[in-house]
Amino acid sequence: MQAEDRGEYMPDNVVRRNKSGMKIFLIPEFALIGENMESLNREIDECIGSNDLRLVIDCEFVPYIDSEGLEKLLEYYHQVRKKGGSLEIFNPNPLCNEILNLTRITDYIDIFFNLEKVGGTSYEGRSPN
Repeated sequence: MQAEDRGEYMPDNVVRRNKSGMKIFLIPEFALIGENMESLNREIDECIGSNDLRLVIDCEFVPYIDSEGLEKLLEYYHQVRKKGGSLEIFNPNPLCNEILNLTRITDYIDIFFNLEKVGGTSYEGRSPN
């Protein structure tokens, strides 16, 4: 099993960024676990710094979220809300969705499975479902 299959930190953890309508979609392609969060931290800091405050984390390629990842998601939520913005989660897999629901992150962060409902149109090959 390779390191990325186990969700371990990989130095090339990249977060793609796409704009759809008024929202910025951040697309991590790695597990949201403590040591993996640095690249997502940078992207969110850049969005906040450039006053792009309507953020959606597209979790289609996120295999797993641990407690540190959940803590960071709540931290991001509070940072963006403090500036008058919003943070939403789009398309988590069944395991991540269950984790988000069981931990009640959904009391704070809205989760969507339909691109139109999250307020996006389309981006980089993704079209509304």
